[in-house]
Amino acid sequence: MKSIDLEHGVVPVSKVASSLAALIKRAREDHQPIVITQKGYPSGVLLGIELFAELQGLVARQQSSDSAPAPDTAVNDDDQLPA
Repeated sequence: MKSIDLEHGVVPVSKVASSLAALIKRAREDHQPIVITQKGYPSGVLLGIELFAELQGLVARQQSSDSAPAPDTAVNDDDQLPA
């Protein structure tokens, strides 16, 4: 997972409103999320579409592995072959 560039990757919402196209381009080209702040606190994230798709894939793979049934490794006496 990519880390957030805290020096260049945090932008106040007032700047986002006036430069959204440039920020989208920067997020896409740098492959880095941009944290959007309101009143000095993080409130949202701007992602390039490629990074967003990558995150969706990771979530989907995690969900499918979480929902896969666990292999049955227990041996019952009924399952054993007679000696």
